[in-house]
Amino acid sequence: MAGGREQGLMQHALILTRIVPERGLDGVLTAVSAVTHDGRAVRFESQPDQHINLTILEYQRAPLLLLTDRLYEPFPGVITVPGDALLSIVPMSAEHIRALLDRNEGDRLLEAVSVQLP
Repeated sequence: MAGGREQGLMQHALILTRIVPERGLDGVLTAVSAVTHDGRAVRFESQPDQHINLTILEYQRAPLLLLTDRLYEPFPGVITVPGDALLSIVPMSAEHIRALLDRNEGDRLLEAVSVQLP
């Protein structure tokens, strides 16, 4: 989905409304699942020795606005973010984002952010 864009630049914006940490039988965080404001499923993967993305997401309060440099949509409505993708959480309060969503302005927020992305 990156379509030839330069890797390392934030190119995608998502509003996450639900975040669910997934742990293995040993209690280790193995992935994070989420749901976007428009109902798509997102899975944030980890890599061996690289769990920082999962740890950052695990303690976030939803809803939140997230930027990433890479994501894949293997099936319609299902998004995968690889473990080595760059993530950035936009500093907006969950209450403010919730108010925008309550006014059905989630897509508008994404459009406003997307025009500023490379």
